[in-house]
Amino acid sequence: MRVMRAGLAALLIVLGLAPVAMAQAPLELTAPFPAVVADPGATANFEVTVVTDVAQRVDLAVAQQPEGWDTTLRGGGSTITALQTAANPELGGRIAARFTAEVLVPDDAAAGANQVVLEARGLGGVTARLELDITIEQQEAGAVTLESDFPTQGGSSDDTFTVDLELRNRSNQQVELSFEAEAPAGWRAQVRPAGGESATTAVLDAGEISSATVTITPAADAAAGTYNIPVRAIGGPEPAEAEVSIEITGSYAMSLTTVDNRLSARVTAGGPTSLTLVVFNEGTAPLENVEVTASAPRDWDVTFDMEAIPLIEPEGSAQVEATINAAGNAIAGDYVVTLTARTPEVNDRIEVRTTVETSLVGGLLGLAVLGVVAIGLFFVFQRYGRR
Repeated sequence: MRVMRAGLAALLIVLGLAPVAMAQAPLELTAPFPAVVADPGATANFEVTVVTDVAQRVDLAVAQQPEGWDTTLRGGGSTITALQTAANPELGGRIAARFTAEVLVPDDAAAGANQVVLEARGLGGVTARLELDITIEQQEAGAVTLESDFPTQGGSSDDTFTVDLELRNRSNQQVELSFEAEAPAGWRAQVRPAGGESATTAVLDAGEISSATVTITPAADAAAGTYNIPVRAIGGPEPAEAEVSIEITGSYAMSLTTVDNRLSARVTAGGPTSLTLVVFNEGTAPLENVEVTASAPRDWDVTFDMEAIPLIEPEGSAQVEATINAAGNAIAGDYVVTLTARTPEVNDRIEVRTTVETSLVGGLLGLAVLGVVAIGLFFVFQRYGRR
């Protein structure tokens, strides 16, 4: 009876301890992502965890890898061949340590399945293995793309243009990209990836989508026209390129003056005087259908030798002949005639001081009248003065 009880107790002890022994193996190697897809020339990184039943040194080695491949074990910023396990709060207090296996895929790696095997050796010669599966897919050229839904913008040379670009990593590997833009001489183009104003590079995981912004400032004297600016993201299998187009309508500016820069004229009542006006195009866009008009005193008339100037190119000029006709009853004095040149985009005006003078004929007639009056008075005094 006692023998049976002792045997039953021993059995219960064994059964009670069995789950504990099954829950903790002496040495384990695990990786959260033990199988990946990579491209030729890429580096596949595996985060590996080593778990032991007691704190100990564990030696590491690459037990198997394809010919021409290179696998490096790294930890703490160095290449390692062993590690020390200890209680790790990040792993629930288990006795463990972590390292990274970097697998460099050759540039000429053929498409297909490949395997790298890691081996760990602990106390008492206990070993564990971890199989890392790497599938190679032949990568298409230009696997990183740079695109914009609105690559063309328009405005004047005084404007600043902002174009948003979509950045997509279609490859099977992480890429770090830098950016460049080819702007015309005198222009400025700056590319900023998502991540803040100070960011200059973008890191994209396989399949990740991000964005970048191109800020373009034209040259102050940029002539009207279309300017194509290539933008590149460099760092992927091949540079990704997008073209941004800026349509400059040009800036509008004009000035109106006379051919001799004199803003005064003389005219007789009822008579005409002529002025040669000059319209200068001081902008970077052509001036079309420039209309010249006048505002003059009542009953005055101002005419021009053409209704409108068809076209004035940038830095060009055109002349218009203006004829000012003063009213016939205008008395002597100074008058202001306002002349204006305008297009729908811009205008300028000048004020011409016009002095009305008595005509020679009118003066002679006046003198004649005075003479007749004087002669009449003389005869009157001669006849009646002695009485």
